[in-house]
Amino acid sequence: MRIVVVTVHPKLVDAYAAFGVFRAAAACGAATVRSVDLRDFAVDTHATVDGAPYGGGDGMVLRPEPLRDALQSISTERSQLHVVMPSPGGILFTQSTAQRLAAMAAGDSPGAGGSDRLMGVTGKTLVFVCGRFAGVDQRFIDLYVDEELSAGDFVVSGGELPALMMIDATLRLLPGVLGNSDSAVCDSFAEGMDGMLEYPLYTRPPEFEGVSVPDVLLSGDHKKISKWRQEESRARTKRRRPDLLR
Repeated sequence: MRIVVVTVHPKLVDAYAAFGVFRAAAACGAATVRSVDLRDFAVDTHATVDGAPYGGGDGMVLRPEPLRDALQSISTERSQLHVVMPSPGGILFTQSTAQRLAAMAAGDSPGAGGSDRLMGVTGKTLVFVCGRFAGVDQRFIDLYVDEELSAGDFVVSGGELPALMMIDATLRLLPGVLGNSDSAVCDSFAEGMDGMLEYPLYTRPPEFEGVSVPDVLLSGDHKKISKWRQEESRARTKRRRPDLLR
């Protein structure tokens, strides 16, 4: 899997890519993540990549030419790229989105629920275009972006942090990236949790500030432990995310 992040802050991306699942994915050959500095494609010697919005308004808007040229530097064949733009106006990124992107890398189809527009993108380079300032020129989005994805109903200063979150969620699903292949299966929202939130976790010491670990977890009875975890998972989901219950 080849992932490229187009950004005006490549050092931010490169620093994060040196740790965690980014580093593990590179080490095991599952994926590579690199940045492209948008300012390398500036329209003038002043490293300009933005302009004032037509019609007035606050902030600056990323121009379409540097963004297009950055994509073309990754591949001159547009069909070889799948372009994602993190955006508060995009479709909500979920665990199933991460699974779909991971499936692309594994050579599988997007599966049930995948957009018809995304069929057949297996083997493409996944490009995250990170907006900054007031936003991105709509013409670039219409012509070059395959999907806009949102990290949630909030706004941050740029697309880098949402992009890194989305990439992280995708990388950890690739074979060989996590030390234990069952780890991702038992996470919140995963199939092993039936799409619900993960149950509470405990470790040493057996008592902390007067609060003890539930007796069932110390019982050694794996059947009872499994049942307790299922019940706690459902109870937690009902309290916090009832929309996830089937």
